[in-house]
Amino acid sequence: MHAIYERITVAGPRIVGIRLTTAAYAHGLALALPEKVEMARPTGVGRAPATYTIPIEARDEWLATAGLLR
Repeated sequence: MHAIYERITVAGPRIVGIRLTTAAYAHGLALALPEKVEMARPTGVGRAPATYTIPIEARDEWLATAGLLR
């Protein structure tokens, strides 16, 4: 985990942003890692959202460089 994530920013119980390490950016993980993550939870544990958005800092710049940003 330390080789991929340089910083994880949280607000209360939610992850609101992440910063990858230089090596992770160099290996293209800004493009490979998903920003939407589905969390499994036991049946009958309330109505908490099962899908979370975790913004990756500088991901848009990587997408633009790769010609994938629309």
